[in-house]
Amino acid sequence: MKITQEPLPKSQLGLRVEIPAADVAKRHEQVFKKFLKSVRLPGFRQGKVPPHILRQYVGEVSIRASVVEELLETAMPQALQQVEVATIGEPKLRDELETLVQNFQPNQPFVFEMAIDVWPEVTLGDDYRHLQIRATQYEFDPNSVENTLHAHQFQRATLVPVERPVQKGDIAIIDLDGYRQTEAGRGEAVAAFHGRDMQVEVDVDMGECYPEVVEALVGMQVGETKTVTLVTDAESWQEELANQTFILELTLKELKERELPPLDDLFAQAVSDCQTMAELRTFLTERGQAQAQERTQTSIEEALTDALLAITTTELPHTLVERHLTELFNEVLHNFARRGIDAKELDRWLTQERVQEIGKELLPVAQRQVKRILALKAVAEREQLAPDAAAVAEAMTAARRTEMGRSLSEAELEEVVRESLRLKLAVEWLQAHAEITLIPPQPEPAAAQNEPEAEADLSETAPTATPADAEA
Repeated sequence: MKITQEPLPKSQLGLRVEIPAADVAKRHEQVFKKFLKSVRLPGFRQGKVPPHILRQYVGEVSIRASVVEELLETAMPQALQQVEVATIGEPKLRDELETLVQNFQPNQPFVFEMAIDVWPEVTLGDDYRHLQIRATQYEFDPNSVENTLHAHQFQRATLVPVERPVQKGDIAIIDLDGYRQTEAGRGEAVAAFHGRDMQVEVDVDMGECYPEVVEALVGMQVGETKTVTLVTDAESWQEELANQTFILELTLKELKERELPPLDDLFAQAVSDCQTMAELRTFLTERGQAQAQERTQTSIEEALTDALLAITTTELPHTLVERHLTELFNEVLHNFARRGIDAKELDRWLTQERVQEIGKELLPVAQRQVKRILALKAVAEREQLAPDAAAVAEAMTAARRTEMGRSLSEAELEEVVRESLRLKLAVEWLQAHAEITLIPPQPEPAAAQNEPEAEADLSETAPTATPADAEA
């Protein structure tokens, strides 16, 4: 078997494989004999079908296809054994299988070409040894402890009926009716605005009801009725309700306020694993400080990555990009599931067109991930960075508890863990040799500031780390 190698674009290696005519003829004869032994035809005993009748029954194309498939199945792995560079993924034929079958001749050499991804050459700029970056330094806000406690108080509050005018922050139970406004005044009723025993948070920022209704509630007494005008626009409303004026009539039926539980030791035990409020406040403070440090470190690593990639030149193997793209897409699906979206509803929404749109958005992210891994691998190789045995053993113990760790053999898991640790060492080396300027956080946009924060988890159990970057 003659094998010729040639480099191809996009970090691929091409292989031209030529199988001698004698081997082709021998394989053809073996395949034909298999057909003779296995095919059953009426009027003939198994294995006794005349060859010319068998050819007519099976068809010459089917015989050639079986021979080609067996030749490829044997020759492709043998050809890869001759490749001295590290390969990635599985090889792919450069010609269609149908073309190979069509051109096949039993007494002629069989030639095919295939391509496989290889690890590309990575060119690092000399500046990688002293990167200059700016990163954000996040500080712990002591007020966040009380804000978190208040949020949990709010969640566990008891609604208590009150007899007084409505105040901001109350819970109002109302009936609501809506009518189109005409030149004569009130027109026909509009079903979209009809509601009974509606529970409304008296806070415009909560966005639970029409702002005009919420503002009108302030100062009302139970049993009182008010009328407000609502003007709609085309941007926020459905077509049948857009660009119109409506008269909304609301009646306050009940009024309640939140009675917050006291911040005592019983409260601490109810919302966390802590036994006292002092322990809970200490836990929240230490966790907040750790989170601020983690955010700062993440900002540093992102800035290091940006600076490193700017001076890195390399091709991106298709196999690696596809692998990371698949992982990102699966993460999108997992996020949908975590939000409680029904699988059938998701299947209906996830059309082929949307899959392509999501893939197009995720592709630059996948490419960046691959380039980052290649660049960090290059740094680790140049600086001869390698984890020690103790670090590998500790990481292996943690990785075995993960789903990925349980799915790999011991040798595969060790390889993944070692590579993950090498990338981590490369980041640490870059950070130690970089010139880092820390700057305060930039003010958040107004829209982001107004977004409600998710209820903070008060569990003291930290999630187990996984070697996320282990598999390139």
